[in-house]
Amino acid sequence: MKVVIPGEEELGQMSHQTLCFLTHAAQADFIAPDAMAKLRQKNPGTVRVAEEDRGWRQSTATGWVVGGARALSPAAAKHCSHAASVFLRAADLARWPPRSGAEQVSVAAFPERALSEGEAAACDAAASGVDCICHLQLCVNWYPCGLKYCKGKPQGGLSYRCGIKTCRRCYRYHYYVARRDVCANLT
Repeated sequence: MKVVIPGEEELGQMSHQTLCFLTHAAQADFIAPDAMAKLRQKNPGTVRVAEEDRGWRQSTATGWVVGGARALSPAAAKHCSHAASVFLRAADLARWPPRSGAEQVSVAAFPERALSEGEAAACDAAASGVDCICHLQLCVNWYPCGLKYCKGKPQGGLSYRCGIKTCRRCYRYHYYVARRDVCANLT
């Protein structure tokens, strides 16, 4: 998930901040390429509403990729190219397939005390210039998430693929920052 957060000039913030969160996606989260190729947008001006709400997914990053995401894969490098920080969890890095001939992935782990429950303060409660845990919440209100099947005619009774199912999902990201003022969601 790449997040671009505009800065507030009046508060002395930078023009914008780009963060990238890399997490493992289950195979069930993907739609077959042939189904995606057949997608057509009927009534493009229509405001879409998701058919299924998949709730909240929480992720606590345990480190960040040193030198950017290019060591992970070309796709990650392209997706996170403008990100100041690329955050991930050790469990997700362990699932990342090794690339032959690629440089070793270097991950800077967050301080152990920051990962211990309650040890590091949340940034909204921390003093300025102090390290803390930043929280970011965002929602993807509409995305294609699976195939839709319709019931067949009464004679056959078989179901058939008749479209794409749409979903909504929200995310809570927790990540360590060295200084409170770097936390993107504070005002």
